[in-house]
Amino acid sequence: MAETMDEGVVSPDLIGGAAALMTFGALAYVTVLLFEQLAVGIVVGALSGVGTFFVVPYTIRRGMDDYVRDDHQNLARSFHPGAAGYALSSSGIVVLALLFAFEDPLLPVVVALALAMTEYVILSRVLPRAGGAPTEESEAAWSSDTWK
Repeated sequence: MAETMDEGVVSPDLIGGAAALMTFGALAYVTVLLFEQLAVGIVVGALSGVGTFFVVPYTIRRGMDDYVRDDHQNLARSFHPGAAGYALSSSGIVVLALLFAFEDPLLPVVVALALAMTEYVILSRVLPRAGGAPTEESEAAWSSDTWK
């Protein structure tokens, strides 16, 4: 019996968690080292770490042989981990870059969060969803009229 990556010892979620911890630690350390602000370092590390936690498993699942493009999701009602991952991971870098231009750390954080929300909205419409296709292939299987 063949094991899929999700059933094995090292799952995409485990790899994403490890990558998220490393990203958090590295970016938080660099921010505190450069700007000596622990709270801003934690925000930068957390934004990029959470983004990495979402994007790594999404990317791994899209690269699998049994990947099925899941187009039958109602875009207005479901969470897109790939879009959230790309948006959040880049927003941490944006905060770090804007800290070089502004002394007050509040403005870079607000700008990066606004940018992340905009990126998520756009990317959730553009990127394919990583997941299995619905079991039924009829329009009734994915119509939002029948969902609760």
